[in-house]
Amino acid sequence: MKKLVLIACVALFGFSANAQVKLGFGFGYAVPSGDIADFTDGGLSAHFELGYGVTDNIDVSLLYHGEFLAGGSTDVSGQTVSFGAVAIGSYMLNGRYFFTDTKFRPYGSLGLGLASVGSVSIEDDGDETEASEGTSNFAFRPALGFKYGILNMNAAYLSAGKSGEASIADITLNIGLLFTFGGN
Repeated sequence: MKKLVLIACVALFGFSANAQVKLGFGFGYAVPSGDIADFTDGGLSAHFELGYGVTDNIDVSLLYHGEFLAGGSTDVSGQTVSFGAVAIGSYMLNGRYFFTDTKFRPYGSLGLGLASVGSVSIEDDGDETEASEGTSNFAFRPALGFKYGILNMNAAYLSAGKSGEASIADITLNIGLLFTFGGN
């Protein structure tokens, strides 16, 4: 595994003497979409990326994006209690294209990779508890955003496949920092 990481780093950063190394991280709010919207209300997301500036307008990075979504409802007089939670961790190869060369840089990006999904759903009214086994699925993540200095903001859609019969997807609003080291 260590050799694979070393080879990936050399391949990612060894293209030129004027390499632009990218380091980014941030957090956001996730809104459920698909079938998970039936038992979750929203949650938190966080991301970390390490990449390479292929040109001034094109970045390629390794992106980790983690999310935790939860939801619940209660009815005191009817004694209905329910709770649902989903955790998603996605590992992606992400490409980003900047539309301008100015200080304010809008961009579009696409991430492709693997998402690990785990979920639990509890309903007390019918004495029902359902825990899904963790699954790993192909995932994709298109995003639109902008970079201003080191500030990075975007809106992204994540499609993480299915867990059982439920489709796993969400929309995240993210804010973070994206640093560029090296280059011209």
